[in-house]
Amino acid sequence: MQYKVESIGAEFSDKAIKTLEKRFESKASEGFKFHSVFQVSQPGCLGIGKGTTTYLAVYVKE
Repeated sequence: MQYKVESIGAEFSDKAIKTLEKRFESKASEGFKFHSVFQVSQPGCLGIGKGTTTYLAVYVKE
């Protein structure tokens, strides 16, 4: 089984959703099936700066 993980961002406007659909379709054409999405956070530099939050998509190919 092969996995692929990629950042899909944290913006969910109508345009961003259409872009996400195309990304999922592209992975499907490569033989990957969508598996799950999870949220990750990264603290700011040295814990001082503003942290960021994004989402990662997980795809699987059997």
